[in-house]
Amino acid sequence: MAWAGKTVGEICAQLRDPARNGGRKVEDLIEHIGKDTLVGWAWHPGFGRSPAPGTQAQAGALVEAWVKTGAACPAP
Repeated sequence: MAWAGKTVGEICAQLRDPARNGGRKVEDLIEHIGKDTLVGWAWHPGFGRSPAPGTQAQAGALVEAWVKTGAACPAP
């Protein structure tokens, strides 16, 4: 829900900002998004809710590719 109504640039800036991402370096986001069970709830949200597209493993792989290519953000 923290991303609802935000642009891709705003979400990206939030992910890169340790003050707003749980004190993490961008490299730490690979494990966090790809394997954390709380984050994984997005793909298994429970009865009556729609899961996030793809899989948690795919999200982790996308974050890893983003980090390894410089973690650039579009303008917010």
